[in-house]
Amino acid sequence: MRAWTVDADDIQVVDDFDAKLLHRTPWIDDFLTHGRDQKFIVTATKGFGKTLLLKAKRLAYEESKSAHCLPENSLLDKPIGDKVFSADMIALFGQSTESWCKVWLIAIAAATLKYLKMTSNLKVNPRLASLLADANLKSVIDHFVNLLDLPRNELYRSANETDNQLVPRLRSVGTSVALFIDSIDEYFNKHMKAPAYRASDAGELSPDVWYFSQMGLVEVAYQLRRINHHLKVFAAVRKEAFSRFNEATSMVQQYRGSTVDISYSQASLREIFANNIRREKERNLVDPSKLKKDPIAAFCGLSQVTHSYTREREDLFDYVYRHTLRRPRDFMTIGQRLSDLGPKERAKENELKVAVHQTATEIAQEYLNEISPYVGSVQLDRLWSMINGNIMTRAELQRAFGGYNQPEAHLANLGRDTDEHVFCLLFKAGLLGYVDLDLVSGNKMQRFLMPGERTFDPDGILPTSSHYLVHPALGSLIAKVNTQYVVSIDKLNVVGDGRVWIEADEERWLCVLRADIKGFGALMEDPDVERAVRERLRSAIAKHAAGCLLAEVADGDSLTIVDEDPNALIKVAKAVIVDVYEAPGNPLLRVAIDYGAVMVRHDPDGRLVTGGAPLRVASRIEPWVTPSEIWVTEPFKQALGATSTFFAAVDIQPHERPELPVSESGFNVKKPASGEGDLWVKLYRIVEKGPKT
Repeated sequence: MRAWTVDADDIQVVDDFDAKLLHRTPWIDDFLTHGRDQKFIVTATKGFGKTLLLKAKRLAYEESKSAHCLPENSLLDKPIGDKVFSADMIALFGQSTESWCKVWLIAIAAATLKYLKMTSNLKVNPRLASLLADANLKSVIDHFVNLLDLPRNELYRSANETDNQLVPRLRSVGTSVALFIDSIDEYFNKHMKAPAYRASDAGELSPDVWYFSQMGLVEVAYQLRRINHHLKVFAAVRKEAFSRFNEATSMVQQYRGSTVDISYSQASLREIFANNIRREKERNLVDPSKLKKDPIAAFCGLSQVTHSYTREREDLFDYVYRHTLRRPRDFMTIGQRLSDLGPKERAKENELKVAVHQTATEIAQEYLNEISPYVGSVQLDRLWSMINGNIMTRAELQRAFGGYNQPEAHLANLGRDTDEHVFCLLFKAGLLGYVDLDLVSGNKMQRFLMPGERTFDPDGILPTSSHYLVHPALGSLIAKVNTQYVVSIDKLNVVGDGRVWIEADEERWLCVLRADIKGFGALMEDPDVERAVRERLRSAIAKHAAGCLLAEVADGDSLTIVDEDPNALIKVAKAVIVDVYEAPGNPLLRVAIDYGAVMVRHDPDGRLVTGGAPLRVASRIEPWVTPSEIWVTEPFKQALGATSTFFAAVDIQPHERPELPVSESGFNVKKPASGEGDLWVKLYRIVEKGPKT
């Protein structure tokens, strides 16, 4: 079993399966432990690994040799192709689970008794007799697909004869038989592709067929377990179908007690991701020496990335995590894309982030295609055009809702009319989050539903929240339609499930310095030099920037300083440049400073948190700065000029940076090949004023 296996269908035989890649949570251990068969239905939405878990259960049975396993020649029994019914068959199978229960019971009974050679002397009708006599029909699905073609009268007659003759023989079975059934949802997928009133070229379509076919399997599996504990039916069904039991039967609690509902914590998903990294060949790792201690750093060469808008340093796995729908399949897809990238490209932060972002967009598009049958006639491009930023107040969301449904109207009461509840659908799909108060910690937290956590019934209900959050995976899809989206990305909060919500205490006009050491990678080749440079930078900051509002060092050489006084910030920068240069290797700092509105708040531990455009602008300028110089923007020049100062800001000439586009607005310092919008700024070099003559 190779790393980053996206589709469990790739596992066909015992030798294809590697138990090391199966993350053993307590509930998985309980499900796979021999002798613990109280749970026999595996449920989850698409992409959570139902098939993988069911195959692991089958292999556990084969290893224990405690039961005969069906099907005989493959791990799981699953249909091939698609089934579309005629109008008559819709009338038979589209009303309830009754007819499905009959078909499943006949199919399971026939396959089991034929395998055990217990079908002799059965007095049944000719159609059922021919099925029982056909040696080519062996598995449950073999019989199931044939039974679906029976006319109503023959199906009901066969069901009565099964109750009277086949079921009594099932009761007498004294040897354990385990049957493994999967992918019933895929066999009836076409019924979910269009409204029930629309006929296809091959027949009628009914979403209820998709639901009832799986629900009937659950009911029969539960009934057979009560008939004979030697007969064990293990099946995978979609969570969306299982959720229908909540409104369909009083037996839902019993069915739920027999079900493994697949879900993984963030810690479990991290371990799944790390387990696949451990399967990578050493030559495809950036730093193999870190594999045991930090697999993610070994794979990518870095453990943190910088958010492009808030400038927050973020754990790399957390960055990947919030760009997924928290399904194992998403992590396998992103992991495979990063693996294909190669070590050299993967070690570059920008290349890595682009790969994750592009893959997240593909995941989102595929997921939207998957759920399209449930969300009706939503016009996604029209909806995207209404979303002007990744965080919306409730009032902004109401205006967008009104614009989508009634372009000239702004609705005061969201969800109290007959309009299309597009944001409610996004919320239930896990693509629109909200701000929730965590009662344990007392913090406001960002919350997104898991896929399949709610049904898609159009009830028009959204949780009450001050703000609503757009899932990061939708960013590129929205930006293609609405250019305002990128411009309005929040500069304070990084959007992601489980993240603390930051309330802006105030907006202050501040000077923001960003700096790093030119050629720091080369200095890192000598561990002693690297350590000395890091220590010198930290000591210089502690010595010269102690009076600043904020002074932080990240990644050993990345420096951020925020303060109110432009003169003081220049003096700090010059002093740090001199101190750092005296370290081994004579490292040179590049310093960029901007001035503008910065959002400021304090964490519960007292640490200052900042966000806003000046951090981004200074970060974009810094790579172009001549080493040992200080470059600033026009807003900073104006702020400096409003003070009594010994320093002046002189123009940077176009010939000094011919690689940068130039216009009347200045230089375009946007990150190359990033896809972000243009960022035009006028640049100046800080110099000391000469004596007046």
